[in-house]
Amino acid sequence: MHNEDKRGETGGIHPLQAQLDPGLLDWRYYTIAWYGSRKFADIIATRIAGGGYNAGKEYWIVDKSMLTNANELVVANGGDKSWTDPVPMASAGMQEFVANCAATWTQVTTDLTTGILYKHATQDYYVRIVLAGTAPTTTISALRWYQKDSTAPAPSFDPSGTYTEVSALGSGTIWYADSK
Repeated sequence: MHNEDKRGETGGIHPLQAQLDPGLLDWRYYTIAWYGSRKFADIIATRIAGGGYNAGKEYWIVDKSMLTNANELVVANGGDKSWTDPVPMASAGMQEFVANCAATWTQVTTDLTTGILYKHATQDYYVRIVLAGTAPTTTISALRWYQKDSTAPAPSFDPSGTYTEVSALGSGTIWYADSK
């Protein structure tokens, strides 16, 4: 996967504005699972370069066979890691993309209308996931994070927690940044 990132900087994968907190060590490990048990994404959020990975990037590994819409998802923080710890690896048929860990948050004026929107159980966080294609070649075509705040949020945050499907963003000032 890290070899794809190097190719991507010259043409294949284009980093977008994103915002997952890379932690305090070399990298932070996140997973996303439907209902907390059907994992569909591993994310390596890097703070320090190492092992062929660049600093300040989100490396996403998505299991396309697990991409089916559900009304609940869980984002789990697997902890801060060192480059001596095992790093999740992509296998054939996985979707991979790279984004920046630090975001320039943009205030929502007009939002996406596709995909499914999920709200965090206890925080004013949301995530929208848009799937494209049909199994077994389904992919994530857009993944957008949101935070409600009166001013622009910090460049990164830890989105860990349980999210349930909602029909719309809440009221107030909401900001977004895209991972895909």
